[in-house]
Amino acid sequence: MLNIRENVLEKRKWYSNPMTQVYNQKILNNQNLSDSEKINLSIKALLEAKGLNDATEQNDFFNPDFAQMNDPFLFKDMYLACEIISETIKAKEKILIYGDYDCDGLTSTAIMLRVLKTLGGDVDYFIPNRLEDGYGLSSGTVDQVLKLQPDLIITVDCGINSVAEVDTLMQANVKVIVSDHHQPAEHYAKNALAVINPQVKEDNYPFAELAGAGVAFKLSQALIEYMQIEDLDLAFALCLAAVGTTADSMPLEKENRSIVSLATAIFNEKAPLGLRLLAEKFNGNKMIDSSFFSFVIGPRLNAAGRMGKLTPAVNLLLNDDINSAEKAIEELEELNNQRKELEHKIYEEAIYKIGQMPTSEKENIILVADENWHSGITGIVSSRLMEKFSVPVITFAGCDDVLKGSGRSFGNFDILAAIRSAKEYTITFGGHLQAAGVTISYENYEAFKQIILDYAAANPINKSEIKDKQYLLELPHDLINENFVNELNRFEPFGQKNEKPIFVLKNVYIEQWREVGQGKHISLNLRLNDSRIVSAIAFHAQEFSRLFKRNDYVDLLVYLNLQEWNGKTSIQLQVLDWAISSLKNLLWDDAERVEKTYQVDPSNIVNLEKMYGFNHMQFSVNNDQIINVTKYIYQYSADLNKGINISILARAIVREMKIFLNPFILQRILYMLKEASVLDWQTIDSNNISINILPKEQTEKSIQKTQTWKNLNQQGYIL
Repeated sequence: MLNIRENVLEKRKWYSNPMTQVYNQKILNNQNLSDSEKINLSIKALLEAKGLNDATEQNDFFNPDFAQMNDPFLFKDMYLACEIISETIKAKEKILIYGDYDCDGLTSTAIMLRVLKTLGGDVDYFIPNRLEDGYGLSSGTVDQVLKLQPDLIITVDCGINSVAEVDTLMQANVKVIVSDHHQPAEHYAKNALAVINPQVKEDNYPFAELAGAGVAFKLSQALIEYMQIEDLDLAFALCLAAVGTTADSMPLEKENRSIVSLATAIFNEKAPLGLRLLAEKFNGNKMIDSSFFSFVIGPRLNAAGRMGKLTPAVNLLLNDDINSAEKAIEELEELNNQRKELEHKIYEEAIYKIGQMPTSEKENIILVADENWHSGITGIVSSRLMEKFSVPVITFAGCDDVLKGSGRSFGNFDILAAIRSAKEYTITFGGHLQAAGVTISYENYEAFKQIILDYAAANPINKSEIKDKQYLLELPHDLINENFVNELNRFEPFGQKNEKPIFVLKNVYIEQWREVGQGKHISLNLRLNDSRIVSAIAFHAQEFSRLFKRNDYVDLLVYLNLQEWNGKTSIQLQVLDWAISSLKNLLWDDAERVEKTYQVDPSNIVNLEKMYGFNHMQFSVNNDQIINVTKYIYQYSADLNKGINISILARAIVREMKIFLNPFILQRILYMLKEASVLDWQTIDSNNISINILPKEQTEKSIQKTQTWKNLNQQGYIL
């Protein structure tokens, strides 16, 4: 959503954190404050916004260490698990680590395998193929596992709800320890010899938000202590746990914050060889931060699972031979590129399908399916669609005569509960509030879809409560300096529940911009009000080029980053959203007032001319305008369905279609197109609308027969 007026920003997308505003007013209004005083006030505001009010809390936050981690033996079954593993190692019995194919599962597997091998265990691993076996323990994979004749199976990042499968293994005289972090069902795998899962209510472990890799790390810590091993450095396991934690989007607070923070400090020296080589290739000599885990390591390991080719991912994490590790990196890069191509293709096809849907099928949740799509890519496509349309999304692909869906939530919508409401039409499903998977038969898809749509309509998202675009401070331009950014970096690692601070920067001059990344991104040079030039990048911002040009002034929603280039450090803004700075033109800058005045008496536009000193042409509509507005809306229908400010839309059409237009004329044309059944549009608030192209099969009538056209023509405003 792109907004223009400040009252709209406050109501809809950009709104301030109330806990920071007293400080913000001091920073903005007191011209006598030094830079250091402004920085100190800003940091204090950010800390208090996190609820960190006293010195001890703030010190713990800025200095996470091992002392802040919980005792692993607080898991009720931890002693038992350590005893079973220890006795199995001593008896030289065979141990099998049963993992998962995503980054969290792969790093969990690597932790346990490396630790147990170091302790002298006869240990191997099994990871199901996403495309052939599906997630977790299943009847098919149990049969495969039994052929390997293990004496003990330790699940990592899976298994908590595999009741029947654990029973089958136990009845075959295979010992089972379940280590997992997913939410247990009402009847979970209590029949395992030991269950290590912080989500189990009966467990009472102090921190429930560990990743699967975090649980594997705690099990490793406990095992080392139980077996009284003093010289085993678990730094490599800590690094793997940090990667799994961040890539699985677990909240970076409390114990997770300690895991990730400590790991970033030692990663370049202590991480497994493959990950260190990956850092050298894609991160240079820069310090490691959580974004490297999220955006470099995570996608490459996940690509192996998505494409059903796990060998290079496993080799990267487990192999300490440099040649093998480098080969694994090359193979992962190729798989990741293949994943990107497939993702782009499916995403574009999904956008088209969604564009053909009636509004009722996409205003609260979107379900989109194609039997020819790749089932390993649907999760990431759902994430992108969710970000684009600001609603939960479930994307389905055909697989083995069924439809496999992957869902991503938006806001506080419980997507697992939604799927559970239609469980009678499912084959399998599982997950949690924010992400879930489901398998259904082709013939049940429409019935399943209708129940999900009904559930979402009955439980709509309160978008006013979504804080994705809440900003913490509006910054004076002189605070855009390295000292301030260095202070902000003390808040690292950033991630879930410790999001990177978002700021507003107003009235910035566009000195230069260019499209980069094959036109997907925009690189900007911006002039601040003290004449300094700062660089900026706007990712996936193709629409920026339609809305803004060189020499424009713009308000920005940004992250503040430091970048290294040729040994030099400089500030780079990452642009998250943008709005037009004041145009000092009533018809554009206060279109709402003009529109409301017209609505008092739509049959007498001449009063508007007299009241505001406009001329006749500023209210007149011609055929060329109608044609070009219609063309533009058809071309960018997917973007406009999400919502746009009427003044920004008018400005974009003027620039791209090279016609005279203003918000008032555009609004008249939109009324005509709506009355002619060409499109439908809904008012989001006083300045923002959502536009939806209607299916061709609906009866369209001539523009000249619409009431709006007749009214304007009668008054002499049709040219």
